[in-house]
Amino acid sequence: MMRVATPADAARLASAAVAFFLDTFGEANSAADMEAYLTDSLSEEQVSAELSAPDSRVWLAVGAKGEIAGYVHVRQNAPADGALAAQGRAVEIARLYADRRWHGQGLGAALMEKGIETALDWHADVLWLGVWERNARAIAFYRKQGFEVVGEQEFMLGADRQRDLVMARRLTGER
Repeated sequence: MMRVATPADAARLASAAVAFFLDTFGEANSAADMEAYLTDSLSEEQVSAELSAPDSRVWLAVGAKGEIAGYVHVRQNAPADGALAAQGRAVEIARLYADRRWHGQGLGAALMEKGIETALDWHADVLWLGVWERNARAIAFYRKQGFEVVGEQEFMLGADRQRDLVMARRLTGER
């Protein structure tokens, strides 16, 4: 089942988000950098603020036992570089994660579809995201979803300065 998250979901979503992030990136990064990022970016307070923001929407994929199987966080008014801004109204996929047990079962594609629908509801011309240059699985998934590399940006994971690829998909004409 897919549903829009509310501030009441903050504690459960923060817990799931930390677990997904650790599972995805934990082995490739230092414990100190992971802890610093998770404390700052995926705390219950931060997640609650994101769920309350009027320019933000989070869709939850909820499993049969009520567990959060994945989520996609879509936001308007995220700073886009000049090239993206020149393409019209840009909306960002800030995060898209699925529990590893759901990989290969279409959940990622279903979450992406909710992200695209949200961006279209907000009259976006382009949907964009940042993805770690070393996350080959995610890059391949986004390419399959119609995204192309259009640039790069810095991502700070604790004290570690990392390089994200910026990928974008034109939405004009999709409705």
